[in-house]
Amino acid sequence: MKKRPLKVWLHRLVLVAAAAVAASAAVAQQTGRPPARILVGFSPGGTLDVVTRALAEQLHDPLSRPVVVENKPGAGGKLAIDALRAAPADGSVAMLCPDFLVSIYPFVFNKLAYDPERDILPVSTVVEFPMALAVPSSSPVRTFGEYAQWVRAHPERANFGHAASGGPTHFLGLRIASIIGTPLQDIPFQGAAPMIVNLAGANVAAGTSTVGDFAQHHHAGKLRVLAVTSAQRSPLLPEVPTFGELGRKELTAVGVLSICLPPGTPSAVVSEWSSAVRKAAASAQFAGKVRTLGFVNTGSSPADARARFGEMRRFWEPVVRASGFKAD
Repeated sequence: MKKRPLKVWLHRLVLVAAAAVAASAAVAQQTGRPPARILVGFSPGGTLDVVTRALAEQLHDPLSRPVVVENKPGAGGKLAIDALRAAPADGSVAMLCPDFLVSIYPFVFNKLAYDPERDILPVSTVVEFPMALAVPSSSPVRTFGEYAQWVRAHPERANFGHAASGGPTHFLGLRIASIIGTPLQDIPFQGAAPMIVNLAGANVAAGTSTVGDFAQHHHAGKLRVLAVTSAQRSPLLPEVPTFGELGRKELTAVGVLSICLPPGTPSAVVSEWSSAVRKAAASAQFAGKVRTLGFVNTGSSPADARARFGEMRRFWEPVVRASGFKAD
């Protein structure tokens, strides 16, 4: 079966989400409850936005109310946190929270306007996503072992591109450099798309991004993914080994997206949202949509969602601190 380009799937998801929003008024009349909002701290059409809209579509029934997505891009997601903190704690406003708001930002920013433990109340995980290391298809490197040898032999040319300074793919590259034992010059881009263009054109020697960002370009022969950070191989790249398989379990880590509520939200409302998110995330429709993006659908209790944030914080803190990087 011919695989559809990722952008086609993204376009379809946005169209479906738009139709769902258009029906919100009718649903609100039927349920008597106003629409709930899920804040997304990134631009419309991006991967996190698409995941949130796919989830919102499945939340209408379990929450017995319409659910719409409101984008508040800026400051790497911090503007959305400000809006969440200011929102009423009644279940009418939630937020899609990437783990890096808790696991990385406290160590790259000298000052944060929010307290990661107090101001972000996770109710359930939604998806997990692995990251990966890739090289241009023109590179002589075909395995991670060969890549490590090449870096040591060509330190003056050893660099890697990533989507943004201070993000997980930035620190993944720095962690790889520390394991290889040779510094890698990091080259930030304004997002994954321009980084991948430069990687495919061999303007950078390697790149780090999510598996979903790399998969179609790998299959098209524009670049070569060497290893993925998940514990198991990705269904999108079954031929690519995990870092764990290569004896590098210290590079096993996945990103986590969760739904969070404002601080002070009553426990009954937290339970309602947690149950609804778990049901929505487990739906075949949602699982199928996020699978095309390289994500794995999850769902959890509030305690487990907070524990996952803590797990990722413990993974990234020593990496970030060892790098000495500060974003402000």
